[in-house]
Amino acid sequence: MFLFRRKSRKKPEQTVVLTPEEQTAAAAPAPTSAPAPMPPEASLEDPLLRKRRRPVNSNKTRLMGFDTSDGRVVDLFGEDKTTTETGHFKFPVGLVMVVKGPGLGECFAIKSGMSQIGRGEDQAIQLDFGDQAISRENHAAIVYDPKEHTFLLGHGGKSNIVRLNGKPVVSTSDLKDGNEIELGETKLRFVALCSKKFNWDIAETEEGTDDDDVEIA
Repeated sequence: MFLFRRKSRKKPEQTVVLTPEEQTAAAAPAPTSAPAPMPPEASLEDPLLRKRRRPVNSNKTRLMGFDTSDGRVVDLFGEDKTTTETGHFKFPVGLVMVVKGPGLGECFAIKSGMSQIGRGEDQAIQLDFGDQAISRENHAAIVYDPKEHTFLLGHGGKSNIVRLNGKPVVSTSDLKDGNEIELGETKLRFVALCSKKFNWDIAETEEGTDDDDVEIA
């Protein structure tokens, strides 16, 4: 049995004739489309190594300091920090604050006994802030009586006047909580911390009583 393979006939190629306009259009490069924008979360870096950016003006808190908006880290406990001096006073019985005149805002603690007021360095309440009408020594004095738990204001015998609540002090006057003392151009406000209701003797007695009540099992 013989098999015959049929030969396929090739079709003659047809020649296409283009007009000059079609030839110009065929020679022009095909327009390219713009690439699609990448989503905001997409990145060329490894997602595990990618860090989330922080806003420029955000405040970042770091351990032992604060990071300011300009990138500076303020170390709260660094060795070069500037500190403000604070006074330390044990068992104060009252306070005197400058509420008017030179030294506005200054505060002084009063101890038991007599506290002299003046511009000198040896004065318990040193008002050396530029008020020359205040005497250097013992312009006035505040006394706390630890037995009666009361306060007194006395004139130091100087030529300058001392006023208590607007009235001149001629002799020793009782000093109450909230009273105002005037010396020259300076006005002081007195705050009593101790009284018959509370004083350091009562506090010490109560502390001793609490210690006696403690039982050892």
